[in-house]
Amino acid sequence: MFWRILQRIMSKLSKYMDVKLTNLFDRGFRKSKEQILKKIVSAASHDYLLTHLSGNMVIPYNAWSISPQGMMVIVNHVLINNVKTIVEFGTGISTVFLNNLSIKNNLDLKIISVDHDLNWQNTVKEKYNVQNVEFICAPLNTKQKFKNEEYFWYDHELLKHIEKKKIDFVIVDAPIGSGNLYERAGAFEFFKEELHGVNFSCYLDDTNKVQLKEIMLNYFPEAKMYPDFSIAGLGNLYEIEPVIFTK
Repeated sequence: MFWRILQRIMSKLSKYMDVKLTNLFDRGFRKSKEQILKKIVSAASHDYLLTHLSGNMVIPYNAWSISPQGMMVIVNHVLINNVKTIVEFGTGISTVFLNNLSIKNNLDLKIISVDHDLNWQNTVKEKYNVQNVEFICAPLNTKQKFKNEEYFWYDHELLKHIEKKKIDFVIVDAPIGSGNLYERAGAFEFFKEELHGVNFSCYLDDTNKVQLKEIMLNYFPEAKMYPDFSIAGLGNLYEIEPVIFTK
């Protein structure tokens, strides 16, 4: 009797473990598949950008840069939705690509790049021949607040000449959040009166981080959310999803 009971228990336990192991394997396989697909898309995007927008130079691409997927969305948005004027917060590889895109496609883009690090801006400008961008170096000395979180943002005095009503597209990839991850809310506050303009759109990088996702959804509840970035605004009128993301 004892052995029969034990056998039934072992049989049920075996079936239970089989189900658990199968589910574990399935979850692991799906996760691995997603990671592999993400790497493939990233590599394809990286190859496209360096082939078409490197300006025949070797361009460094590090972990702080806007992701290749994010940059592909930006390029598509500029070309498809007829963007003319751009302000980006955070000078870097996006600055180089946008400068080269404007030249290569004869777009005559007006690009303003804001950063707190003058040495870095000079490096980008001089080493990568970025001649069609207005650089503004502004220290992070303006105290602001997002909900109950205090942070420091760029000096408003140095940004006051920006004609905000003429800006089509804002790219927010800085500050880097070393003081507070809510720092990037400063860009949305700066353009608060323009956020819902007919031609206005906004890209926020790193919205895989909870705080940055919160910022985007606070100002644009209808934002298009990707795994690592997001884009929103009425100026994002036509489909901009890169074909390599879906096909």
